[in-house]
Amino acid sequence: MFFTKDDLKLAYGVDLDIAEAYVNRAIPKENLYWKNRSIYIPPAPGYFFMPIYSDILLRCGAEKEFILSEVFLALNESILHSAALLEHNEIDWATHVSQSIYCASSMVTRPILFSEITQYLSQPVLRKQGNSLLGTRFPSLNRADSYLLSITSIPSDNFDEAKAIRAWYALMTYFLIQDDLADIKDDLKKNEENVLIDAGLNDAGLQVVTEMINQSHDALLSINPILSNRIDYKRKMMDLKEIIRSIIS
Repeated sequence: MFFTKDDLKLAYGVDLDIAEAYVNRAIPKENLYWKNRSIYIPPAPGYFFMPIYSDILLRCGAEKEFILSEVFLALNESILHSAALLEHNEIDWATHVSQSIYCASSMVTRPILFSEITQYLSQPVLRKQGNSLLGTRFPSLNRADSYLLSITSIPSDNFDEAKAIRAWYALMTYFLIQDDLADIKDDLKKNEENVLIDAGLNDAGLQVVTEMINQSHDALLSINPILSNRIDYKRKMMDLKEIIRSIIS
């Protein structure tokens, strides 16, 4: 199974030029994130979030020419390669952060945002601090945040970085909850981070998770109504209580 540009457009509202560029892109050589993959965008959230978020960046004022440029795509790929090294326990979190910062540093056009993100990523455990837009209350939902370094390279004067950051957390909160739902049995056995475990495998925890999904829907409604509608459909089909009951029973 694979995505076409039309799949990304119809199911997620992705601009056709962005969808085509990602679907047709060659797999980067010697990049662990794409190890054993035969196509650039397989039907897994860990891959198709990229064209979806690039479309969000466009909607936030980034220039399409830049977000489809080789330098921007290669920067994201470098960050993801380092993330894969971390996932495979070949490096630790601090090394991943250092590698990602190094990859982004030569392309920075938003030095204040770059400084804010690097300071945030330097925490041993990522958590939202005060009124910062960076992070959520659950570290398990912040595990992909090194990818945000790429937006510090966007040069457009019209780019709304605050809107893009809020959209990032709306998008990734939804996708990571879906990922954690699929992995929860293994995560419980291996003591891996999982937002459902963090929130609590009880009624109160499920209410927190439900509210986060609702917030993702609402935040994306004004940015990408098609994506927001997809979340609405999924949340109405999802029985979180039954999923958790089947796991802990």
